[in-house]
Amino acid sequence: MVPTGIILAVLDCDLDSVEQWNRWYDLEHVPPNVRLPGVMTGRRYVSPPDLHALRVVAPTSSLAGGRGSFLTIYTLCAEPAGTLAGMSTLRDTLYAEDRMQFPAQKKAVRDGDGMALVAAASSPAIRLPPEEVPFVGHTGLLFVQRRCPPELHEWYGAEWLPRAAAVEGVHGVMTFQSSRDAAARTDLVLFEGDAAALTGAIRAAAPHHAAAEVTADAPYLVIEPLCYPWAGAMRASDLPATVA
Repeated sequence: MVPTGIILAVLDCDLDSVEQWNRWYDLEHVPPNVRLPGVMTGRRYVSPPDLHALRVVAPTSSLAGGRGSFLTIYTLCAEPAGTLAGMSTLRDTLYAEDRMQFPAQKKAVRDGDGMALVAAASSPAIRLPPEEVPFVGHTGLLFVQRRCPPELHEWYGAEWLPRAAAVEGVHGVMTFQSSRDAAARTDLVLFEGDAAALTGAIRAAAPHHAAAEVTADAPYLVIEPLCYPWAGAMRASDLPATVA
C-alpha cells in the first residue's frame, strides 16, 4: 500500500482532564478510526508549555492564543476527502452506540483537514524512498502551515524541503496539500532528539521564504500511548485552562 495523504486534527482539552482525555483518545478514539478502510496508522502529538514558548504563529492560526496543544495524524492509503467523510460517519455511529463518553464540553477540535501527500524526502543518511517517509521513526515533529503562490510551493519542494531533511536529527520531511485552500500546504519535519534544539537547527538551516505567509511553525512531541509525563507541567502552566 502506498501512502496518499493524511487526516490532521488540531485539538485541546481542559487541563484538569489531561490524563483522562488522553486515555480516552488512546483507548477508545484511535482504534475505531485506524480500523477504517484507507487508514494505515494513527499517531498523536503534544506541545507542552516549553514547546508552546517556541511557537511562531499568526493571529489567525488555530494554534494562536495557546490553543492546539495536541495533534492527531492518520496516514492514509486512500483518497483523503473520502476517508475524512468516513470518519465523520463513524463519529455519528460511535455517538449513537454511546461510545463517545468523554464530556464534549471538555474537549475541542480547533482545526481538521484531509490532505494529499505532494512531496517527501528522508535524511540523506537513511535514503528512504518518498513512500516510506511517513512511517519513519521519530520522537517529535515541526508542524508548519503556510500559504503560497504556485512558484513558492515549487521553491519549498526544491529548496526548503531538502535543506530541512539534511539537518542532523531529522529523519524525514513531508508536504501535504490542503483540501480546502489551493494556496495552503502543511509541512511535517520528523525528528529524533531534543525538540527545542532541533527546532532552532531546522529554522536556521531551512528558513522560510520571505514572501511566504507562514501561519504556524510549531514543535510537538510524539505521545507514547498511555504515557503522559508532561500532564503536570501543562496543568501548572499559563496555557488556557479550559477549551471554552
